[in-house]
Amino acid sequence: MLSHSVLNESLMPLRRTDTVATARAFMAEQGVTELPVLDKSDLYNYVRAIMLIDAKETDKLEDVLAYNPLAPRAFENQHLYEIIPVFAASDLQVLAVFNVANEFVGIIDQRNIHKKISQSLTYKGIGAVLVISSRDRDFAPSQIMRLVEENGAKVLGMMVEHAENNSLLVSLKLNTTLVKSIVATFLRFDYKVEGCFLAEDYNIGAEKEYNSVLKFFDI
Repeated sequence: MLSHSVLNESLMPLRRTDTVATARAFMAEQGVTELPVLDKSDLYNYVRAIMLIDAKETDKLEDVLAYNPLAPRAFENQHLYEIIPVFAASDLQVLAVFNVANEFVGIIDQRNIHKKISQSLTYKGIGAVLVISSRDRDFAPSQIMRLVEENGAKVLGMMVEHAENNSLLVSLKLNTTLVKSIVATFLRFDYKVEGCFLAEDYNIGAEKEYNSVLKFFDI
């Protein structure tokens, strides 16, 4: 899942020479409250509708918005999981995307990422979601996948988030709804099973595990 696969082709950037009136109309037309502002092919900054409340309609964006050489950006060959922390750190809803030549290629937004993650977790329809926890220092994706495959199943998707006490919460989208033997294997290797969903033969049934999975969509 590279960033170029989640470009929102309906979103267009603003130019630093655009007027405040143009920016307001452009954002309203595209249904967003912020957009990247370009200086030719380079990223100038991001503008938010709230920044323009007191500005005159004839003002240019470069008059009300300072140039930010450190404005966050994404690159088209970056994986989606590399981009999510950028969104979190910047508190932006959109990110400008550039190619290896540092040329602007488009915009990605959090809505498209939510959609992509949702599609990943429900890939090919029926399949259980297993949530396990691991100590940060012991986390080994290759071992986790091997343990699943030893039980005749496959991992279709994996998402990881930090939890308390230097541990990681790992959610696995499987290609099977029969997980009892997989759970037993993880327990045997000292993984803690935090939740299991859409399985036929195993169900913890606690609401807290369900909420753990929902956290994936809270980027």
